[in-house]
Formats: sequence, C-alpha cells, structure tokens
Amino acid sequence: MPLSSRSIRLGLFAASIAGLGVFSPHASALDWLQFRGSDTTSSSSEITPLPVDNSLPATWEVPTAARGISSPIVIGDSVVVTSSGGEDERDLYIEAFDAEDGSRRWLRTLHALGRPYTHPTSANASPSPASDGEKIVALFSSCDLVCLKTDGTPLWYRALAVDHPRTGNDVSMSSSPVILDDVVAVQLENQGDSFSSGVDLETGETLWTRSRPRRSGWATPVAVRLPDPAFVFQNSDGIEIVAARSGELIATLAISGSITSSPTWAPPLLLVPGNGITAFNLREPSFPIAWENTRLNCRSASPVVHHGQVIVNQGSVLAAADFSTGESTWKTRMRDVKSVWATPIATASGIYVVDQSGTITVVGEVDASENEGDSGTTKVEVLGIAEFTGPMLATPAVSDGSLFLRSDSSLIKLAQPTGTESKPAPE
Repeated sequence: MPLSSRSIRLGLFAASIAGLGVFSPHASALDWLQFRGSDTTSSSSEITPLPVDNSLPATWEVPTAARGISSPIVIGDSVVVTSSGGEDERDLYIEAFDAEDGSRRWLRTLHALGRPYTHPTSANASPSPASDGEKIVALFSSCDLVCLKTDGTPLWYRALAVDHPRTGNDVSMSSSPVILDDVVAVQLENQGDSFSSGVDLETGETLWTRSRPRRSGWATPVAVRLPDPAFVFQNSDGIEIVAARSGELIATLAISGSITSSPTWAPPLLLVPGNGITAFNLREPSFPIAWENTRLNCRSASPVVHHGQVIVNQGSVLAAADFSTGESTWKTRMRDVKSVWATPIATASGIYVVDQSGTITVVGEVDASENEGDSGTTKVEVLGIAEFTGPMLATPAVSDGSLFLRSDSSLIKLAQPTGTESKPAPE
C-alpha cells in the first residue's frame, strides 16, 4: 500500500524545498548522482515496486566486473558502479550499464597506486561515485581518484596517496566524493595522513588541502549553499564548513558528530548525527541549533528526510521525528532486520531498509481507520519483505520508478510490472 495522500503532499513540498540545495544544472529530475541521491536526503517522490506475498522479482540482475560495496548512481539512462578485484583488490573498475535492459555500456580499468587493504566485509571499491550529469568521479579506498565523461572517456587521474602515503586504514576509506560548482571534495580521515581536499573537476588540480584529526572516520561530506558554495566535513571533533573553491574555513560547529553516519542537508537544516541528531539552521546568522533529539540515534546509516519527517535506522527499528521541530512522531520494529549498513531509501511507496544479508523490508503508513478507536488515523508498519542474495552493504539508487540494488558482486533492477504507473505520485 502506498503512503497516505497527506504524506505525499508533504513529500512534494519537501522536494520543492530541496530545490534550493545543490542540484547540478546538468542533472535531470530522474538522476541519482551520488551517495544518498542528488540532494543527499535519500528520498524520492516516485512510486516504486512493493513486495507481493513476500516476493519482489528482479527485472534484471547482472554481474559486476568485480566485488564492491559502493552505491550505484544513475545518470540519464545509465547506471554506474565501481568494483575492485585481483591481487589485494588492486584492480579497479568503473562500469556503466543500460538502465533499461542491464547490458554493459562501457568498462574502464585502472591499477591502485595507494594502500588497497581493507576488512574482508568491505572493499577497495567502498566509496560511491558521484556525477554532475556530465562527468563522473570515482574514488577508491586506495585514494585513487579518477574522472571520466559519462560515456566512459577518461579525463584525468590522481593518485592522492603519492602526496599522502600514510593515508589508509584496515577497514576501508569509504567516505564518498561530492561535487559542487566544478569542485570535487574528498574527506580521507585515518590515523596517518588525515586530510580533506578540494580538486578542480575540469583539470584534476588540487585547489586546497586541509589537515584533519588523526583518527579513522567514514562520514561523507555534503555540499551546501550559504548562499555561496561550501562543503561540510563532520567527525567526532565537530563540524567544519569550508568554502568550496578556496578551502577557507567559514565556521566551526562545536559538536561531536558521528564518524560513520553522514550529515544530511535539507535546506535550511543541516542534520548532524552523533548523540542523536542535532539540527543546525544554516540560513540564519551564526548557524543556530534549531532542535536536538537524542533518541534519533543513527548507528551506521545516515538520516533520511522524507514527507516532512526525519527517519533513522536503529538496526531492527525505524524511528521518525518532525523535520521542523525534531519531536518524535513514530517508531516501528522490523523483525526480519538484523544488521544494516546501507542508508534506507524513502519513496512515495514506502521506506526500503536493506539488511546486510540481502533482505529488503519495506515500511510505510497504512490506514488504521478500520480498527476500533482509530478512526481517521494512520499507523506505520511493515508493508512487505523480499529476499535477495547478499551480502548487501550499499545504499540503493532510485530512478524512473525503479530501484537499483548493489550486492557484493551484482547490480539488480527492481521495476514496476509492465503497464504499472511508476512516475511521481500525484498530489
């Protein structure tokens, strides 16, 4: 069952607010250009397929060139993923598949020059690629950074480990790159050479580099407009807001942020996971705290903003709060969910939670008016479950009413049955 019409209206309103964010002028409405989507809210207003009788058949499933835990991105009618394999996973792959039939469009390979070692559950292909709609940048745990055109033509390559040879950890450097106004931001935090950098998207030249605390971190930066373009870097020491082109420090927010969950930008609020969630209003002078909710612990996944609510995954529990006030609104338990690393994806059909085992659980609102005493109300519960072959640690992508899942060694498309409406839900 789809979410209520009221929730859909709220979602469309939230989408219009997100338009004040950082969308690329080259992107279309159907693109999913980076980890957690083009606007980092992990939200889509489209109607997507739901399990029926605990089954959700794949439209297609194709093997990737090697293994990886990076999320797919969607650019036009192409789905792009990264992989790594060979000895010590030094062989790096970037490939594009046709979104319609899953056929491979192109494959590019390179060899890691940096430190490729990761935990067995992770991969050198851990960071997710990003795009501005015309170019693709792919970062690997070995600190190899490459830029290509969307047709796969290589443009430039940077071995960041040449300048930072002690960058790396034994889990993986899984923070993903982000793009804003022709600047690529990377956040590579570890116990050795820990740094953030801005790289020119056109030339690959390093524009600036800033030292970061010498401890491991996996949070992905976010791009914001204040109104000038800037990047937000989060770790347990606090938040740094840095000018996109110059690297100049704009502000520091004294708060202990998560080292695994990433911040979410949903103008005007920056949601910082840490001790629950703290929301900063970046449209006001001095960036005041708008609200705090210590019950919104995110664990490993990042906050989702959808239908006027903030939604967080807490293992087998989903919890939500009002986006404007931070007041808790609902909580529901998912009995089939055990270990979650992927950030949930919310659409007009429901909230998709991907368990590491490959179990997909969809949660959403249902009409509770048939229950005595619940007239005119809704409740949140599990709408359906589907099983796929894991492991699955990657956050899915959404485009044109379809979901794209990444398993350890394959890419999967879930689409509406032929003839079923899959466009954004009407108001």
